[in-house]
Amino acid sequence: MPAQAVAASGLSFTYAPRIKPALSGLSFSLPSGGATLVLGPSGSGKSTLTLCLDGLIPHLVEGDYEGQVAVAGLVVGDNPVHVLAQETGLVFQDPDAQFCTLTVEDEVAFGLENLKRRPEDIETAIDRALASVAMTGYRTRHLATLSGGEKQRVALAAVLAMGPRLLVLDEPSANLDPQATSELFSLLRELAADGRHTIVIIEHKLDELIEWIDSVLVLDSEGRLLYHGDPKEAFYGRGAALTAAGVWVPQTVELVAALRERGWDVPGSPLGVDDTVASLIAAPGLVDRLRSGASVPAQAGPGGDDGSVRPRDPGEGERLLVARDLRYSYADGPSALEALSGVSMSLARGGFLAIAGRNGAGKSTLAALVSGILEPPRGQVFLEGRDITEMSAPAVSDRVGYVFQNPEHQFVSDTVLGELAFSLSPKAGRKGARHLSPSQREQAKAALDRLGLVTLAEANPYTLSQGQKRRLSVATMLIRGQAAIVLDEPTLGQDERQTARLMGMMQGFRAEGGAVAMITHDMRLVLEQADSLLVLAEGRSAYVGSPAGFFAHPELAEGAGLAISALGRVSAELRKQVGTPAGLLTARAFLQAAG
Repeated sequence: MPAQAVAASGLSFTYAPRIKPALSGLSFSLPSGGATLVLGPSGSGKSTLTLCLDGLIPHLVEGDYEGQVAVAGLVVGDNPVHVLAQETGLVFQDPDAQFCTLTVEDEVAFGLENLKRRPEDIETAIDRALASVAMTGYRTRHLATLSGGEKQRVALAAVLAMGPRLLVLDEPSANLDPQATSELFSLLRELAADGRHTIVIIEHKLDELIEWIDSVLVLDSEGRLLYHGDPKEAFYGRGAALTAAGVWVPQTVELVAALRERGWDVPGSPLGVDDTVASLIAAPGLVDRLRSGASVPAQAGPGGDDGSVRPRDPGEGERLLVARDLRYSYADGPSALEALSGVSMSLARGGFLAIAGRNGAGKSTLAALVSGILEPPRGQVFLEGRDITEMSAPAVSDRVGYVFQNPEHQFVSDTVLGELAFSLSPKAGRKGARHLSPSQREQAKAALDRLGLVTLAEANPYTLSQGQKRRLSVATMLIRGQAAIVLDEPTLGQDERQTARLMGMMQGFRAEGGAVAMITHDMRLVLEQADSLLVLAEGRSAYVGSPAGFFAHPELAEGAGLAISALGRVSAELRKQVGTPAGLLTARAFLQAAG
């Protein structure tokens, strides 16, 4: 294996017909056998870099390519994609986007068959690859019957079967629930430990992988190299620069940095949970202060016996969206499985409801039913007191906005500005954004400016990065002035700054009387943003109440396939080791207790 798995020199790329480069003058090298985390704000060129490593750029994607990148000694620009595919394996965030067949064994064999490997070698490679991702016994399964986590492991197996020395993963956990994410990261940790592969991973969920990452490579908003080196130096020595760039940092780092700003002498540069706990215990006087300080959960409101905050039950007049014993099946007949079975929910004016659960628990079905995308059974869903089945589709959409998990499913225009034009005035939108009134045009541009998209007003929505697409899809709903907005994983692919912007807009919307229901796998957002939580499990309600109350009981989270946040795990260890109080689930709660 070459000493350098990747060597880039002056690498730049500009998509046709864009003017602004996606990558600009990147020079770096990655040693063989290491694991590198790639960070950067949304639109910084992270995904573009992955395409440069497997040869899709410059061989298949049109644009202006400059400089050079070599993988395992092969210059990418000088070697065809089928040769590079044997050295670089690329795993996308959506496994369905890279599947080419119908069954597990056919998918794993597909690349090998295209390389004309011998049948007996293919059989051996399938077995070995499936075993390496803990999928032995799944050979004959149809891909459509697999869970999201299982699909992602099959996608990884299909890549591993070809024997690449470089594994590149572009937000592989983006569409996975917390439990499936934890399983995937454990698998990747094992692959990193054996040293046979060089791993390059783009991720926003840092706390579960930071302990086995060897280096961090950070891109800035212009696609330039901001930092490349040791993770501790990145997050502690260069933390201010990363924060300024809008880059996510581990929750443990945020906590330590915030405590130091308050004057606490927290030693070391801890990244993982265990190291953070040790540093907090070693900080002079901190444990005593946490023991005696008030344990204040992230939300404000009346407390329960367990220290949690219970959501206030809204009055009948405040209830905007209500589901009562909601049941739904995607097929007819007595043998049809119910996607939802007896689920009830209430969304009040000014409320923020988080909806969580495993992949396949029924979250998106519930969201589609209460927003009118799917027609619910009569007498089970009510909007402002009216049975939603007695209202016209336009009447429902005028009051409830729905943001799809895949933003491309709701694009209707060939420009970013045109998307907002259509939301403000469908008639004007069909004719083009130029037919908007002056006030509407200003309103649209103000929305784009808030989400950092104003310079892309004339760009085609389909050419945006995944994070930019998601921000645009949210903007197209918010600009309509509806009473409620239902969002399906709106922060996927978002950097820290843009996530804060989106959540700021949601909080502003609810402060004006709007109601927010958000499906999310991000438990940190649940704790920090929502005032109530509905957890679904196999189409049924597993929990309804406050987020703090749910996560104060780890057995509830584990049973629902959800994950305790890094700070929740820090809190649990501190309680076990030194007897600190319950309720320290967010950085805000720690700081309030520390004084």
